[in-house]
Amino acid sequence: MSSFVADVQESAPLVLPGKSQSPANGKGEQLHSDGDSTEEVDFSWEEFLEENGAVAAPHTAFKHVEISLQSSFQPGMKLEVANKGNPDTYWVATIITTCGQLLLLRFCGYGDERKADFWCDVMTADLHPVGWCTQNNKVLMPPEDNVYLRKAIKERCSDWTEFLIQELTGARTAPANLLEGPMRGKNTVDLITAGSVVELQDMREPFLYWTARVLENTGGRLHLRHVGLEDEAHDTWLFYLDVRLRPMGWCHENHYTMEPPAELRSLKSTPEWQEALVQARAEAEQNPLPLEVFKVRGHWEGTRARAGCVIGQQRRTLRA
Repeated sequence: MSSFVADVQESAPLVLPGKSQSPANGKGEQLHSDGDSTEEVDFSWEEFLEENGAVAAPHTAFKHVEISLQSSFQPGMKLEVANKGNPDTYWVATIITTCGQLLLLRFCGYGDERKADFWCDVMTADLHPVGWCTQNNKVLMPPEDNVYLRKAIKERCSDWTEFLIQELTGARTAPANLLEGPMRGKNTVDLITAGSVVELQDMREPFLYWTARVLENTGGRLHLRHVGLEDEAHDTWLFYLDVRLRPMGWCHENHYTMEPPAELRSLKSTPEWQEALVQARAEAEQNPLPLEVFKVRGHWEGTRARAGCVIGQQRRTLRA
């Protein structure tokens, strides 16, 4: 038996009819001993569309994907940054723009001047939400080696405390959970993890909601299952920006009805549904989903929301 295996391994590879047995050169080309060469043709969307008389969907149809790639940090947010010359002291900076986990910052006091903007990596830089220095007894002061900045601040206010009060009044601080812990530096879409709980609007009754649990997050596409159910027969997939998804507690705050979908109610008794709801709410309290997830809905979602309300109102009118 072993000699047979050895003979097979030493023999020439199996060649299918019409297929070349020549080796590739590493560039996708098949080289033949007779001097001819054939190139493996990659799939071309342009040729496919032309051959089938089809038209590509416009980029504007995928705005939700662009939104999902945005950083959870927003321009205008403020945070406290360690001074390079003296890491034990900090100063407030404003986020100018973002690029992945990189933040372009500008120290408060520069106004609209861009000459001193600087990049930092949120995963490695010493960054904290506004108020962190006060809570941890850290010194908040402009960089000692930045004479220009100190002079600019002094021209506006007599002391740094008064200046910060003016700068931070009405300002939005960077969320603490984006600067520390397991969510540090993650994009908004990545804040939704398996086990997260949301409120899901009923497909047929716009004023009806029930709680759903995230089973999987694939690039913002959420695999959802109504709490109280164990099998996948009624699972659904929704993009995380879909207007049908709301944070826990939203239904109660906005006076909507929390009930399982009509087609599912017979699968469980009322006490079983209520027990599942109580458990889901307890899970949400222990591991709340950051509200940043629900703050980046696009215009198309607002349009869908208005349409849903109109449909719901029409249904209620017909029933009256």
